[in-house]
Amino acid sequence: MGEKIRDILLNPESGVIDPLAETFLFEASRREHVKEVINPALHEGKVVICVRFTDSTLAYQGYGRGVPLSYLCYLNDIATEGVMPDLTVLFDVEPEVGLARSFSHTEEEELRFEKEFLASKEFLFAVRNGYLQLAKESPQRFVVVDTTDYSEEEVFFIIRDTIWQRLRGRG
Repeated sequence: MGEKIRDILLNPESGVIDPLAETFLFEASRREHVKEVINPALHEGKVVICVRFTDSTLAYQGYGRGVPLSYLCYLNDIATEGVMPDLTVLFDVEPEVGLARSFSHTEEEELRFEKEFLASKEFLFAVRNGYLQLAKESPQRFVVVDTTDYSEEEVFFIIRDTIWQRLRGRG
């Protein structure tokens, strides 16, 4: 179900979605993912890696779209049953560079956000600033990697080493 909701959100044919309605859809998808994948894996003692999680909702729907952060924190908590990442790796990049990279790696049927971002560069800067604010507020959880300074291989090694250090620290 979570993937079907995601398909609706990413498809350009979905058109403009009200920011709060969009938030509810993301939270519904997240809820399904937590129930079906994340919690069972955590209960088995596995390490779980997600491409995006609750911080993305805070950055995009909160800082970008203006949905109150208090709403988003509450909805995130309900959807995740309080599950929070031990580590968040933030790939920092100038918004225009990130958008260009996204267009080169994303299928046409999943470009709704990228097409919207082309029309509103201010939105992308608000999202980036939101992520950086979240990292500033939780420095023990965030590792910010400026991807403009490193090759893909170097970024991979930075992330690998960061994850290994965290896992070794947990025993």
